[in-house]
Amino acid sequence: MKTFKSLSVLCALLACCAVLSGCLSHWCIDSSTRLQVENKSSKTIVGIDIVSEDGSEYVPWIQDTIRPGEKSRVYEEDWVGTFNVRFRIVEKTTIGCACDNVPDGMYASCVCPVLRSDALIARDVKFEGGSEYVVITDSKEGHGLRYEFK
Repeated sequence: MKTFKSLSVLCALLACCAVLSGCLSHWCIDSSTRLQVENKSSKTIVGIDIVSEDGSEYVPWIQDTIRPGEKSRVYEEDWVGTFNVRFRIVEKTTIGCACDNVPDGMYASCVCPVLRSDALIARDVKFEGGSEYVVITDSKEGHGLRYEFK
């Protein structure tokens, strides 16, 4: 009888340990990623997506506008692994266009504002859970953007 009680207590302790080990692993291993973006570029970020390897499919992650000089709020998703991340960008630029209200026979050179969209793809970004902070800056050449995860 005493052996049966000892065996029952041992089984109960093992069962508790097995149940608690699953709960405790969530305390130690983060299964979601939190991302904050700082935009130090001259362009406006209008969204961040997780993109498939061939670029044909994507899942939106952040769908807010992050203007030059701003930091985003922290966004949390269940992204753990290696991904391609697309930063969708727009910038204001100007083009030559037809002018309104110009008298006949007169020539005028006008400039019209337009928005130009672009994207920066960060390939093979590893999200291991926890907090990530990325800074977007203009490239030194001035033609594109750079990203740095900190």
